[in-house]
Amino acid sequence: MTEPITLRDGDTAVAVVHPRLGGWLTRYARQVPGVGWVDVLQDDPAVVGRYPDRMWAGNPILFPHVSYNTAGGKEGQYELNGTLFASVQHGFARRVPWTVVDQGVDFVTQEITDSELTRPSYPFAFCHRVTYRLRNGRLECEQVIENRDTAPLPFSTGFHPYFRLPLTAKGDRQRSYLRLPRATRFNPIGKAEAFFEEPMAAARLSTGVDVSGTVFLGNLAEREIALVDPDGGVEAVLNFDTHPAYRYVALWARSPEDPFYCIEPWTALPNSFGRADGEVIVLPPGDRFQAGFWIDARNASDA
Repeated sequence: MTEPITLRDGDTAVAVVHPRLGGWLTRYARQVPGVGWVDVLQDDPAVVGRYPDRMWAGNPILFPHVSYNTAGGKEGQYELNGTLFASVQHGFARRVPWTVVDQGVDFVTQEITDSELTRPSYPFAFCHRVTYRLRNGRLECEQVIENRDTAPLPFSTGFHPYFRLPLTAKGDRQRSYLRLPRATRFNPIGKAEAFFEEPMAAARLSTGVDVSGTVFLGNLAEREIALVDPDGGVEAVLNFDTHPAYRYVALWARSPEDPFYCIEPWTALPNSFGRADGEVIVLPPGDRFQAGFWIDARNASDA
């Protein structure tokens, strides 16, 4: 098998996946009527070349937890049954090689299982599969997590797509915006030891607003968010309407000048392992967790 793997949906869409680089999907582009090719996700060879440092491109996979955990007053670790385990930001999944188990012209299925790379920070037997597929120009993503242990499997999971901004050469980052549904904003207290909530009406959020501190949304009235490039007449869409396991969305960019904007579907909030009320999924032995989402680009509906 040669890497990277290029997926094609005729002459409509293309995606690039690096299984050995943490299962990292680094490119998704498609034809948009009247516009031409649109690179939906930030695709930067320099970022790929410095893997696994600052993976600010594509769609990194987050597992066995999203964001960070704290235990014993220290970030980057969690406590389980009285034992402290060190665990890097967003978990190990994006930092270990994945194995291709099936592929075709327009799809690839890859997996990781427990190994000497995972057990020091996560002492469980598991199989985690992710399938990327191009269908009618869309990028579809499905994840399946199987508990192969004799004990319950605790985890939180999600993805970290870096949407290119602006989406087109005609676009202006400061004039672009998110179209957000009615939701609840969750604001962390301290190092996410707790959160306080505030209602948020459906809104257009300018991508010129600083979200470097990360905005956490939940209880979304609709599980779809659009990133609109009004000058280019294009919008990118993240939809997880059929997969309510992604209970939250994180919005993040390093600064209002960055060439990307992250809209991240997560099953939990930060410090999920470190809070008594953390949103950890506990999978019984032999059970499977399944979820997914799709990303698309289309002519803007309200530009």
